[in-house]
Amino acid sequence: MRILVIGINIRHIASSAARAGHDVVAVDGFCDLDLQDLAQETALLPRQGAEDLLPGYIQKFQPEAVVLGPGLEEARASGVLVLNNPPQKTATVSDKLWLARWLEKKGFPFIETKSTPDELQYPVLVKPRRGAGGVGCRLVQSASELNWEEGLIAQDLILGRPASVSVIGNGGGAQAIAVNEQLIGVPWAGAKGFRYNGNITPLMPPVSGLAEMAEDIISELGLLGSNGVDFLLTEQGAVVVEVNSRFQGSLDTVEMATGFNVFAAHLASFAGLLPDRPVPRLTAGRAIIFAPRNLKIEEDLRRDWTADVPCPGSRINRDDPVLSILAKGSNRDGVLAQLRERAAKLRMGWEEKRQ
Repeated sequence: MRILVIGINIRHIASSAARAGHDVVAVDGFCDLDLQDLAQETALLPRQGAEDLLPGYIQKFQPEAVVLGPGLEEARASGVLVLNNPPQKTATVSDKLWLARWLEKKGFPFIETKSTPDELQYPVLVKPRRGAGGVGCRLVQSASELNWEEGLIAQDLILGRPASVSVIGNGGGAQAIAVNEQLIGVPWAGAKGFRYNGNITPLMPPVSGLAEMAEDIISELGLLGSNGVDFLLTEQGAVVVEVNSRFQGSLDTVEMATGFNVFAAHLASFAGLLPDRPVPRLTAGRAIIFAPRNLKIEEDLRRDWTADVPCPGSRINRDDPVLSILAKGSNRDGVLAQLRERAAKLRMGWEEKRQ
């Protein structure tokens, strides 16, 4: 099938679709080297007005189906099969205030969420009501630090281990395909605050009932295709953080750990089919590396352990993502050690060039 994958950053989705045997046309905001390697055709997507340009790309590339990636999941496309959740459902589920109230109503563990700065019990976590990846999320210790703006929410500060469950839904049922550890704000990768910067699959030690809770949530929301549920694992049990009604950043580690093709299962779900839950064969990790300063990429950084590789000549601002590094092994500690070593190697090279 000829598939157009379009969004701000879609390499992970396009890679899975290509491995599933599809002819991939990739349009995104970076056109990274490894994306160019796997796609039949690529084009650079402007950051401004991307949704308005969508009909033109569909007309130009004539795909049999389109996948709307990050930044475009709520867009509407006509005249072609769209392999996404309906835009209105995506908009609803991504509203963190709506989701917290829905979770409470349905009896799932949730985080107390407020849409106004009135009567907050500090410390609180303040974040955009809509958004992803931990961008704009900050800890506020007192009212003097609040700096409240329209579009923010405040949530109770809950301490726990970040995790996620990758789930395939068919609109009525759901099947978990992996439980993952999340890497959040990891200093050795250059991530700050609450920025998402990767996964390790599978989550170890396992947490009983976590996959089943995620399946229930995706089923009751009536979601299709690849979806994810984020959790905090606390001493009192798992608490739901958010639901992502789209492909997740854990896609790489899920496929590396299990040998399972996520895109193939995503496509089959639109015909009502759900997969069996794959069994992990090894441990896999991905870490997003952030720029320690303003960088100009001067070499080809493609390795057998890198992904999302920027083109030579690319300029990357301090604290923005540079690329991803991958690792696999027999256990979490070994994979984490590989990721740290490879991150240090890259960052050392950037510092040497600075001198």
